[in-house]
Amino acid sequence: VFGSVVSGRPTDIAGVENMIGLFINTIPVRIQSERNATFVDIMRNTQEQALASGVYDSFPLYEIQALTEQKQHLINHIMVFENYPVEEQVEQLGEVRPSAFDITNVEVVEQTNYDLDLIVMPDETFRIMFRYNANVYDRSTIERMQGHVLHVIEQIVNNPHIRVNELELVTPEEQAQIVQVWGDTAAAYPQDQTLSALFEQQAAITPDQAAVIFGSEMLTYRELNERANRLARTLRAKGVEPDQPVGILLHRSLDMIVGIYAILKAGGAYVPIDPEYPADRIRFMLEDSGAKLVLTQSHLAEQAS
Repeated sequence: VFGSVVSGRPTDIAGVENMIGLFINTIPVRIQSERNATFVDIMRNTQEQALASGVYDSFPLYEIQALTEQKQHLINHIMVFENYPVEEQVEQLGEVRPSAFDITNVEVVEQTNYDLDLIVMPDETFRIMFRYNANVYDRSTIERMQGHVLHVIEQIVNNPHIRVNELELVTPEEQAQIVQVWGDTAAAYPQDQTLSALFEQQAAITPDQAAVIFGSEMLTYRELNERANRLARTLRAKGVEPDQPVGILLHRSLDMIVGIYAILKAGGAYVPIDPEYPADRIRFMLEDSGAKLVLTQSHLAEQAS
C-alpha cells in the first residue's frame, strides 16, 4: 500500500478549472497481482481500478486511515505523477513573450511528511526522482533502490508480457556481490570428525559457557550435551540405526536443539517439520522421508499421527 497524489479537483463541479487553491489529495493505493500474471495484465487491471476509484479522489485521507487498523501508519511512502510540467511551463513563459516580462530566480520548495517520495515526470524521456528523509534512509539504500527500479523497468521494456514471478529485483552487480563476495564462506574444518564429536570437544573445553539461549532460558554446553546424550540413548533403544531418518516436530525452543543433537548422536538423520504445516503436508513429509520415529511434544503428538 502506498500513497498516490491526485489532483483532487472533481470534474462535476462547475468552473472548477477556474478556481484557485490547493486541491491535491493523497489516497492509498493497493496493488495486488497473481504470481503468474503478466506485467501487461497487471497494468491493465491497475488502470481500470484507478479509473474506477477516481470518484473517491477527494475523500479525506484521515477518514480512510480512521477506518483501517494501521491508522496513520497505513502509508509511509507516496508516488507523485507530475502530469503537468510546471517547471517547463515557467521556462516557456519567458520564451513566448520575452518583451512583456521576465521570470527569474524561480525556486520551488516542496516538503511532505512521508519518508520516501517517488516522483515521476513524463516527457519525451521519463524522469524519476527519489526524495527521501535522510534520518530514515541513507544514500546507499536509495541508490540500491534506484538500481532495482531501473533493473525491473529494463526487463519490462524488453518484454512487456513478462510474468511477475520472472522479474528479477537483484541487479547483476548485486548478484556478483552476493555470490562471489558474501557467498565466499569456505572455511577449513576437520574432515574426519562428526558434528556431534566436535560439539563434545567444545563441551569439554567450555562446559559452563552458554551454548544456546532462547528468551529467558539457557543451556550450557555441559547441560546441552548431557540432555542430548540421554535422549540419544533412548533413540538407540527405540531402534534408531545409522543414517535412519527421524522426524523432529517441534516449535523453536531449547528442546528442538536438544533433539537435533540427540538424533545426530544416535547416528540418525533429522527431518525438520514445522508444526504450522497443514496435517496433509506433515503426513506426506513423514511418509516421503521414511521416518519411522518422530520427536515431538505431547501437545503436538496428534499432528504426527
